[in-house]
Amino acid sequence: MILMEKAGIPSVTFTARHFIHDARSTADVLGCPEVPLALFPEVLTNQTSESLARMVAGVVDQVIDGLTKQPTPMGEFRPRLSETEVITGDDYGDCLANFNRLFVEREWSDGFPLIPPTPKAVERMIAGYKLPPEAVVVNGLYPGRGVASIEKIAINGVMAGCHPEHMPVLVALAKAYEGLGVIGKMQAMSTGPNAPLVLISGPIIEKLGFNYRTCVMGPGSPSHVNTVIGRALRLMLMNIGQCYPGSMDMDTLGTPNKYSFCLAENVARNPWEPWNVQQGFDREVSTLSITCVYPGPDVYDFTATKPEEMLDTLITLTGSYIGVISVGRWFYGGRPDPDKPQETHKEIHMLILAPTHADLMRKHGWTKADIQEYLHQKSRIPFKRLYTIAVKPIEKALKATRPELMWLLDQPDTMISMAEGPECYEVFVTGGDAGRSQFLYGGSDVSTVAIDI
Repeated sequence: MILMEKAGIPSVTFTARHFIHDARSTADVLGCPEVPLALFPEVLTNQTSESLARMVAGVVDQVIDGLTKQPTPMGEFRPRLSETEVITGDDYGDCLANFNRLFVEREWSDGFPLIPPTPKAVERMIAGYKLPPEAVVVNGLYPGRGVASIEKIAINGVMAGCHPEHMPVLVALAKAYEGLGVIGKMQAMSTGPNAPLVLISGPIIEKLGFNYRTCVMGPGSPSHVNTVIGRALRLMLMNIGQCYPGSMDMDTLGTPNKYSFCLAENVARNPWEPWNVQQGFDREVSTLSITCVYPGPDVYDFTATKPEEMLDTLITLTGSYIGVISVGRWFYGGRPDPDKPQETHKEIHMLILAPTHADLMRKHGWTKADIQEYLHQKSRIPFKRLYTIAVKPIEKALKATRPELMWLLDQPDTMISMAEGPECYEVFVTGGDAGRSQFLYGGSDVSTVAIDI
């Protein structure tokens, strides 16, 4: 719609009143704040056909006005502010409290206390890095296409609690998120509880002190580096990418994983080649990967003595549950790329494999490919269940996306793979001892970059 308006073609965007703030901020970021809106009183999900028809009829006048009348100038969505702020108080503690209060009011905070990004603190972050403050790392960080310069990355790193030695990792965060492409934008703005998962591999784990053992997902002091690095990504997405709750980030419930979700590989307990090597890099090259995932359950199995037994525990979930949008999505059209309509993106499901479960794989000579193939073959759901929550009417949707499979309407008990292929399952080894892994449904591909130390 924005491209049509910029081309001089009148258009109207349909949205629900719940999303008006999001629609206005998005239009403002894309350079067309006056784009006409037709506002439905309710969201369009979980509505009957009759309710949808009534709502469409109720916005016809708005559509006509939007196509025939000059839009009302909206002005700037967010007012411009000075480049620096002076925070005052009776003492340092009072100044710190006033600083955090101000940043909460301006929606620049993730909800936890921030470290003030004073000029000296930012200078210290950048001082030992090879690029100048004005150097641009990402020219358009999704979702709001903000310019991620070295200085802006450092500012958000300081606020997250990072130290100067973390700067190469912070830069890699921006590059890896850019590597997700437009899916990074779509997932950041989604109503679903997906979050970017950061995976660290290589020598930098020991060099910087990432936790890869007990409580690798936190909380606590052992995971300090993991926590501040993951937190820095969230602050960058908000304050550079403009992904603010209720304004671009429209997550229905949210997830604590969005605060910080950074894991380091337990390479000594990995039965296969290290993650960085699997991603195409040399063993001595440290890497950072990002993939968007949904919250996952505990894969608790203390009794399995064979790989199949442990994986069968997981399959009680993957071969049954349909309440995550990426389950079977490939089958009814996949996740499209708005910039390349003929292409779709795969969603990579992550098995976070505990070392004790990884030992089972090692003892029985299972490769990662064996795990992927086993999960793909066993994680199957009847067609009649796989399609019902995704699209309606089923007949029209199937004809549009998979016309060659219309016969499934007559054989609804046919088992369909949850994922498109074995490659849609990934395995990352981390954590402490005990038979408790985790499974995270995927929302994107995996983007991996080298950490340029």
